[in-house]
Amino acid sequence: MVHYKIEGMTCGHCKKTVEKVFSENGKKATANVEESIVTVEQILNDEELKLLRLRLDEDGYSLGNVK
Repeated sequence: MVHYKIEGMTCGHCKKTVEKVFSENGKKATANVEESIVTVEQILNDEELKLLRLRLDEDGYSLGNVK
C-alpha cells in the first residue's frame, strides 16, 4: 500500500469524490479525511500521477507526493 498526501478534503463527500476520480482512472483508492491521505495498492507512475493531479485539481483537490 502506498499513501499520497492530498489537500482539500474536508468531509465525507470530498472522500467519495476523490475515490471516484481514482476509480474512473482504473485505480482502487481509499481516502482518509482526518490524515489528508489517499491510499492505493501500488505506486503510481509519472503519467498516472499527472493525469490524476489534473483531474483532482478540477475538483479543488491537490494530490501530493508519497507520504
